[in-house]
Amino acid sequence: MNRKRSLQVISHYHVEWVIHTFTIVLGSLRPEDKLAKRKLSLQQRNSVRKQIRKGLAQKKKPADILRGVAEKFGIATITARWYLKKVVDPGKASTRKRKVVRLAARRHARRSSRVQPTNGASMRFVHQVQAIAAKSFKRVLEVKKLLPKWQVYVKKEASLRQLEDKVRTQLRTISTKAAALHRRIQSLTPK
Repeated sequence: MNRKRSLQVISHYHVEWVIHTFTIVLGSLRPEDKLAKRKLSLQQRNSVRKQIRKGLAQKKKPADILRGVAEKFGIATITARWYLKKVVDPGKASTRKRKVVRLAARRHARRSSRVQPTNGASMRFVHQVQAIAAKSFKRVLEVKKLLPKWQVYVKKEASLRQLEDKVRTQLRTISTKAAALHRRIQSLTPK
């Protein structure tokens, strides 16, 4: 159990290190150079759409609406433009999109027992590390079960080897004594 917990702590610290590094790198860029933005949650996306509708109802310029939304939610203006397009002309979902949605629903049903990453590559990395840690932990538990049996066999083997050495030395001494007695008997008997 401690090994699993330590692997989780290591992965947690590693992920924090990666996030910290990215924060430093992104923080050193000029605001207009920052291309990577975080993914919005469903609630935040709905709020973006609501804000865009409100701005359109107030007859604001689209550029002003986009700038305000981008600033408020921490997204790029190009991303806000996609939201504006969908709000202005929602249209029908394409057949390809419907197929993708169906496939995603099937995949989700198959993976319902697994926890899905919610915020990008770092969470996928955390889940991969946790999966590897779980597999390693299972192997460690198996080894932990087998280790006492193996130690018993090793001790038994060592004691048998000692016994074997002792028997060999006794065999050598007895065979030399028997050979000596045999020679003496032969020397005493007439030929």
